[in-house]
Amino acid sequence: MAVHELFNHPFQTACGVLVSYILGYVLYQRFLHPLAKYPGPFLASITDVWQVYQFISLRQPYNLTKLHERYGSIVRYGPDKLSVTDEEAIKAIYQRGAQLMPKTEFYDAYGAAHPNVFGMRNETEHSIRRRHMSHSFSISYVKEMEQYLDANLKVLREKICMHAINEESFDLKKALHFYVIDVLGELAFSQSFDAQKSNDETRVPPVVEHSLLAAVTGAWPMMTAWLKRWLPLLPHKGLQALFEGRKACADLASRCVKVRLDTLRAKGESFQGQPERKDILTNLILAKHPDTGERLTQTDLETEAFGFIIAGTHTTSATTTLLFYHLLHNPEHMAKCMAEIDANLPILKPTESAYSVTLAEKSLPYLRSCIKENFRLTPVFTMPLARRVLIPEGLTIAANHIPYGTSIAVCNHAFHHNPAVWGSDHDVFDPSRWDDPEIANKARLLMHFGLGGRQCIGKTVAMTNIYKLMSTLLSEFEFEIADEAERIQVEDNYFHGRIPDLTSVGISDLAAPLVVRARKREKEVVKNVAL
Repeated sequence: MAVHELFNHPFQTACGVLVSYILGYVLYQRFLHPLAKYPGPFLASITDVWQVYQFISLRQPYNLTKLHERYGSIVRYGPDKLSVTDEEAIKAIYQRGAQLMPKTEFYDAYGAAHPNVFGMRNETEHSIRRRHMSHSFSISYVKEMEQYLDANLKVLREKICMHAINEESFDLKKALHFYVIDVLGELAFSQSFDAQKSNDETRVPPVVEHSLLAAVTGAWPMMTAWLKRWLPLLPHKGLQALFEGRKACADLASRCVKVRLDTLRAKGESFQGQPERKDILTNLILAKHPDTGERLTQTDLETEAFGFIIAGTHTTSATTTLLFYHLLHNPEHMAKCMAEIDANLPILKPTESAYSVTLAEKSLPYLRSCIKENFRLTPVFTMPLARRVLIPEGLTIAANHIPYGTSIAVCNHAFHHNPAVWGSDHDVFDPSRWDDPEIANKARLLMHFGLGGRQCIGKTVAMTNIYKLMSTLLSEFEFEIADEAERIQVEDNYFHGRIPDLTSVGISDLAAPLVVRARKREKEVVKNVAL
């Protein structure tokens, strides 16, 4: 066809050019791209939309784990993305200088108006912001605030006690979630959200909606900014619910900041003196930039408050729920935990609401192993922790060369179920595995809180809650699964080596309620028998 004839058939010509481009692009991505040698789904190699769908399905980390079972330790899960489960990857990716392995654009989707400490990709700004916040998440600070955890744990104990007296079943997952929400309010904002006392679902911040929205839009980084701008305009009910959830969390953060600022200013403490109670937000309000002496703006404060709400509720309650799930479905481990508590901890006095975190942590080594095994088997922080390879010569992991510019990640769930690292029984809840020195040495590889300079800043608060909840509740109550058929399955060892049904919005959680019954323990009798 002559050149001039092309202009006589513009539609056909455009279609031909488009088809040629698409075909060329697909051939390049599959056979000529620097990552073409790494296996993975066909669609994943040509478009990030495949990864978007994985998050929408709420099965992203579990499907990725299956891909690793099929293809091996390195899987291509996006046009420029590799997921790795090799043991060498942990040190190579997360314990290297952040300038050479920075966070990718995926994290841009996780802030509200501006990036918070979790989503910040500028390492200098992140370091300064983390320094502002470090004291508020230290063990010394948490111990200062432990009385507020105890007060809310007392409410939880009273609620469970009423269920026990009335011999009624209840959702332990919901009860733990409400407790964690109230504790977050106390530690971060000096105010309980009163979710426990009111039993009001509307007081629960809709963090799941925000997390899913962030994961879906962040999974397609080329389009993240466009999606954040235009998706809210689409009249889709489910989509609108996600944006409404994000807005509700942002509005709650703004209200909490305003209330705290107004309170401090009313007392003349906004920039002078020491407030009566220094919650996490107040510490941020009073913090100064180490070089300029400037304080954070109200927008900065709202951004971090938003981060507290998102990170401080869903993760801790989901982790504790899963730990209870594993103990309930492995009664021998539950019995050992309770026997250890009876032997090593005193009976709580009437004036005491909970055991101190110091006492619980140092006195309960078997519970510590159960907590560690829960983190290994069912980590809740399951989004791929993506980093961009900016090492000029690229990165080598297990003799595999990863070229410059690649987005490389370890997904906790997939890595924690690599049989080459954890053995063929990786699906089994077995706290005794940590008695093996070789396995115990691998505790440094667990990534349930992340690793390196980007490790979760709230780790100490989360661990404090978990130790206090488990030690206190197992000391005071006997729990059993409410469903008789399920209890029979437990007795028949049906759940041995079976991971529970989970859903993930980047954060994993038990898919169904955890319905249980509780009985008050007669601790005096138990102690006398033990003696």
